[in-house]
Amino acid sequence: MARWFTIALGVLGWGVVLGLPAAGILPEPAQTTAPWIALFVVVILAARGLAFRLVEGTVLSLDSAYYVAAAVCVGSVGAGRLVAVALTLDASVRLYLARKRHKIDPGDWFTELGYVLYFGGMSGGLVVLCGWAFGAIHPMSGRPDVVEVTLRVVAIALLLLVTHYALQGVRLRLLGRSWRAYVTEMALPGIIAEASLMPIGVVLVLLYDPDQPLGFMLLSLTYLLINLVFSRLSRTQKQLEERVHDLEILTATARRLSASLQLEELVEAVARETCKAIPEAEAVALVHRRAGGELGFVLDGFDRTSDRFFRQSMAEDEGLAGWVMQRGIARRIDDVSTSDVPMDDAGGIRSWLGVPLFMYGGCEGVIAVQSTHIAAFRADHQTLLESLGLQIAAALQNAHLYELAMVDGLTGLFMRRYFDARIEEEIERSKRYGTPFSVVMMDVDDFKKLNDEHGHLIGDRVLRSIANTVKAQLRGVDTASRYGGEEIAVILPRSDMVSGYNVG
Repeated sequence: MARWFTIALGVLGWGVVLGLPAAGILPEPAQTTAPWIALFVVVILAARGLAFRLVEGTVLSLDSAYYVAAAVCVGSVGAGRLVAVALTLDASVRLYLARKRHKIDPGDWFTELGYVLYFGGMSGGLVVLCGWAFGAIHPMSGRPDVVEVTLRVVAIALLLLVTHYALQGVRLRLLGRSWRAYVTEMALPGIIAEASLMPIGVVLVLLYDPDQPLGFMLLSLTYLLINLVFSRLSRTQKQLEERVHDLEILTATARRLSASLQLEELVEAVARETCKAIPEAEAVALVHRRAGGELGFVLDGFDRTSDRFFRQSMAEDEGLAGWVMQRGIARRIDDVSTSDVPMDDAGGIRSWLGVPLFMYGGCEGVIAVQSTHIAAFRADHQTLLESLGLQIAAALQNAHLYELAMVDGLTGLFMRRYFDARIEEEIERSKRYGTPFSVVMMDVDDFKKLNDEHGHLIGDRVLRSIANTVKAQLRGVDTASRYGGEEIAVILPRSDMVSGYNVG
């Protein structure tokens, strides 16, 4: 619906700009105004270049005063055409740059064309209709009356701003935006900012003299400088807001990560907090050394779409994470299909961002985010992830030290007291949230006979082999413990009896 509304407004706007003069309802622009129309176009394009963003998907440039001044000076038709041409050029350039940066779907050309039609045609058509409504039909001649010019500029400006923001609001509402948010965050601030420059529009009209353009040009330069100030202030405010937001994220993440010393809980916290900090991330991968002092690395992954965790072994130099870990530097890739580092089983992943985790004086892991969209991650995402990486590394180091104190030296499984603490936590979690969990108990048959006949060294080797087999089958959130001499107990969070039986 939003697409067709956008296209309809664009076609209707161009119909007004071109159709009313063709039908003889409004006069064609005078040839003598052509140089001034060109000057207006240049200034409007310059003002568009200083545009700034108020809400996502919408930019604001303080150029309405120039539209109104153009309507009064060269007539509504000439002004409407120059606005339509200038904004069509601006929209085309912005779409080209967005496509070049992979920010839009290259196949959605119909939506792009509709937006270009809308952006230029709707604005140009409104300028024609608003100027026509208040008598700005012919180019201005002679010495203008100050009161008349002021009233006409204010009237055209109010009608133009209210109508423009109303139509823009309908379009954004069809795209799913909230009316309240649009009015408070975009419409009211935009109308106030644009209206504050209308006195300059009045002065532009009063200075308009086809034979002496110097004063008009100097004031136009001042107008652009004011736009530059607004643009810089807006961008500075946005940067400060983003910085405060990042600090809030880091504070919340630090609080969450410091709440647990258990590795499986820490893995879940890292994944969820990273997704919360970087909403563009569709998957998170945490590469770190195995628990309990074992050699090798593991990759704990989290698929945000399916809310699923998984664990797999990983070589130190494997893939993009291995590249980051070996060199100890961050890597951001806009399109992994063109990367110089191969990525096995990409699974539709297009964007990748990974930063190293430094522990024990060296790089001991990687935290990475992934997306199925091209160029999903920006430089500020990398900065934020690097800050998160410092906290994640410290939390991982504490968790590993805690597990070393709670891990059985022979099997690498957790000790009985760790199992007792974990089972109490799972019981409480199940009561609070109603989530199931399973416990698998296993015992090695005739283990005493094995020790008596073949010796304890063989028995130890068998226990280690069984423990390794058990750990290889578990997820990152599961807990395997040495419950007794040859008894092993496994806790499977968020698993019902059938899932527990299949694991057993």
